[in-house]
Amino acid sequence: MPNFYSIIPPLAAIMGAAITKRIIPSLVLGLLAGTFLQSGGSLLGSVLLAGQTLAGVVSEESHAYIILFLFSFGALAEIFKVGGGISGFAKLTEPYIKTERGALLSVLWASPVTFLDCCFHTIATGAISKPLLEKVDGSKDKLALIVNTTSSQLIALIPFATTYVGYILGVIGSSMAQVGLTGNPYRLYLSAIALNFYSISMLGISFLAIFYSFQFNWLKLAQPAYKPEVGTGDHDSHEAHDEHHYQEKVPPRIANLLLPLIFLLALITYLLWWTGQAKGAASLVEALLNADYEKAIFVATFATLVGTTLLYALQKIPMKELQSHFLSGGTEMLPPIVILTLAWALTGITQQLGFSPFIGSLLGNTLPPQLVPVIVFALGGLASYFMGSSWGTWALIMPLALSLAVTTGANVPLVVGAVLAGGSIGDNLSPLGETPVLTAAVMDIPVTSHISYVLPYGLVAIGTAALLYLALGYALL
Repeated sequence: MPNFYSIIPPLAAIMGAAITKRIIPSLVLGLLAGTFLQSGGSLLGSVLLAGQTLAGVVSEESHAYIILFLFSFGALAEIFKVGGGISGFAKLTEPYIKTERGALLSVLWASPVTFLDCCFHTIATGAISKPLLEKVDGSKDKLALIVNTTSSQLIALIPFATTYVGYILGVIGSSMAQVGLTGNPYRLYLSAIALNFYSISMLGISFLAIFYSFQFNWLKLAQPAYKPEVGTGDHDSHEAHDEHHYQEKVPPRIANLLLPLIFLLALITYLLWWTGQAKGAASLVEALLNADYEKAIFVATFATLVGTTLLYALQKIPMKELQSHFLSGGTEMLPPIVILTLAWALTGITQQLGFSPFIGSLLGNTLPPQLVPVIVFALGGLASYFMGSSWGTWALIMPLALSLAVTTGANVPLVVGAVLAGGSIGDNLSPLGETPVLTAAVMDIPVTSHISYVLPYGLVAIGTAALLYLALGYALL
């Protein structure tokens, strides 16, 4: 079969996402289009092949570790909500907050113990910082900006112990396999983090807003009336987290959050070293870079989940309550698990159809490699804004971006950074994004008002990132 047909599956998925703004049905459409072509035009054969492909990607060991990690991590973050750690942190910091700046800074102080997941961070920092802000009569809009940005952008830059890490590694690993790139996906991810210029720019702007009262008083952007639909966000988790006013079941005990978190980080570090040195690594750094990251983060998370459950059970928190939060937290991660599984299957089918050779023959000698990073950033930004899904955007754009990078000779880490940056836009600025919707719900402000306040900051960050990708596209070639 001529390999120009290979563009049909990813194109069907991208067009479906643009029209429906739903990533899961769009990926299914792309997968079925690919299996239809692969099976020679048989409807029954395409469905059977799709099932076989999905079973194959799920049964692959590294993929299974990522799926189990995502479920376990979601459950762990949810269980943390009933342990008294958040209220303990709030009680510890309250005497020191005297100004609006102090209330805003409390979000940053809480980040080292709430960075596990964007939704957990949003809910936890909202519970801590909102009462402190009200005490000093500060700006809810500015606090919402800080909570949103540290949830959707700061966590995307942390290369360990977050739900983002396992997902991103899954996307990068499958995309590397599609285009024939060898090497460690985690090493590539680490090299791309500093090149995620949108997230870095938004964090810088947020710090200016805290320390220098930088704001756009002169600019009010009109937003259409919008009521978010259920099921538009990355996690699709009971939009927009009806449980965001959760109640902890024990008195304030910051140790209930700190002890499991310290154990988790220590165990991840040890297991990274252990799996890396088993491959013959000569130094600690080499061991960490060559570790079986998927295995390490799952085993560490599962062990922490078991230990945390036992710790809370010994404090008379009902096992029924813990089981309920375990299941609800794991269930929240099912949509990204489904997205990732479908993306793995789609990239596998497009690889079999000859997608990479087709892109190489079509664009390898015509598209300047210097422009690939900024083009990828623009495509990702548009896709993520209209879908409201960073995770869905990464799954759609990463295979195409790496194909363009390899065939044109563009800088691969810079292109991966551009994909991560473009995908991050929607989860920061889109009225369909889970983080803006959840932030607005936690802060008790309208979603449209929150988007209107954050959007000017985001436009500055978008412009800054685009210029950097354009300049470095030439400098790093």
